Amino acid sequence: MRLLLNEMWSAEIARQLRRRGHDVVAATEAGQRFRGQPDEIVFAHARDDRRAIVTDNVADYAVMVADAASRGLSHPGVVFALRPSFDRSQPGVVGAMTRALAALLEADEPIHGARFLRP
Repeated sequence: MRLLLNEMWSAEIARQLRRRGHDVVAATEAGQRFRGQPDEIVFAHARDDRRAIVTDNVADYAVMVADAASRGLSHPGVVFALRPSFDRSQPGVVGAMTRALAALLEADEPIHGARFLRP
């Protein structure tokens, strides 16, 4: 499984996961292709790159997942990482996200739609 960390997540998470051998990029390090793009464009590019998106933006991405499913479009999925377990304002969030995403990647199970990340 390949991941794209949405803009709200630190690129350090992607770097740590790559050191563990996983194919992960952060939107903030991917240049203009993802950085500052509307969610619909990020979703489309991630689908084209066969990357599941990691985000805390349930409001927008849940709608896109449902829309894609209703139109019969395939996509690698969306992983929702939510508070309190993955609170971006907390100093330990990089470690918590890295551990949880590493476990998800090592399980190597397809997302199929949306999944909520567990610590």
